[in-house]
This record gives sequence, C-alpha cells and structure tokens, in this order.
Amino acid sequence: MSAVRRLNTLHKTSVQLVHGFAVASYVFRPLLRRLQRDSVEATLFRYPSVGLRLDDIVDRLSSNLREQRPDGIVAHSLGCVATWLAVHNTGWSGPLVLLAPPLTALPATRLIPGCMRWPFAPLLDHRERMTAPGFRLPMLTGCAIKTIAGRFDFSVPASCTRHPNVEEASVTLHTHNSMLFSASVARACSEWLVRANKSGEP
Repeated sequence: MSAVRRLNTLHKTSVQLVHGFAVASYVFRPLLRRLQRDSVEATLFRYPSVGLRLDDIVDRLSSNLREQRPDGIVAHSLGCVATWLAVHNTGWSGPLVLLAPPLTALPATRLIPGCMRWPFAPLLDHRERMTAPGFRLPMLTGCAIKTIAGRFDFSVPASCTRHPNVEEASVTLHTHNSMLFSASVARACSEWLVRANKSGEP
C-alpha cells in the first residue's frame, strides 16, 4: 500500500485548509475528505472573506496559527496570500501547498471600482498591495512550498502564481474551483506533505 494511503510517514500530522474569497465551506468538502483519508487530521479554517479587509483575514489566521500550529497547510486562491503573510508574521514553518495562488497582481481585479469595498475589500486590498512600487511577498524560511495552477483558470492565471520561494510548481487541467474536486490534486497535496515531513524539511 502506498505511503500516501498508509500515512505511517505522516504520524499524527495535522493539515489546515484555508479557503479563498467568497467560497462556501461545502465546496471544500471533497478535498477535505480526501486529505482526511491521507492524514490523521485535516480541518478547514473558516473566516468571512466577503467584505473583510485582507489585513483582518491575516490577523485571524495568524492567531489561529499561533494556537493550532498545524504540521502542514493547504490554501486556495486569496487564502494563499493570507496564509503567506500569516506564516511570515508568526514564524510558522512547515510544508505549504498553494492552489491557484495570486502571488502577483491579477489582471481581472483591475476592473473592480475602488469604491466597492463591499463585497470586494480583500481583492481590492490585494490589488493595492501587489501593485505598490517595489512590493513583493516576503521570503518564508523553513517552508517547503508547492504551487498548483489551473491551465483553464481565468481568475488566477498561471503566470501570477510564480515566486522565487516556490520549490515546486505544477499546472493541472482544471479551472479555479474544479481543482478542489480533483482526486489527483488532493493526491499531489498529500504527497508533498508526506515528502516534506518524511525528509524532515523544514
């Protein structure tokens, strides 16, 4: 039986899922169930993403990471940026899998009027931060980072998922949200977490 299914190498591993903008928690149930089969514990970090400032999301996630200290994190979309900033704030270390991560400015958000803080506050904050002169997401020490982009993702193009801190990047034949229902994507997440923990990285 494969290491991913037996998970002897992930003994008592906890995995935290972080959702993105305006995504209902039930959308993550297929991915959550598959990760729960591959790890001892997988939970979803919930927060009101619609209308909440990006900094507020980062603060909530930072508090959660200080209390829970999961062994690994899987994040999706805007949740990837919130995770990145929270990890930097807290000094958390471990393997990260970022699904459709908007690590640079997104072309689609240029069309959102700045006055529409509701419901687009976190997207507007992301746009402002990513387009600020000289801004780049900070390097994360002690984190093994994998990204998975969707070839048919028109919300977060693969070109926006790049960062020098990323160790492994892959592109899958999915849209922005269909990857959350994919068995192969869930398997890739589990395999990355297994590999990082088995090799002792970080």
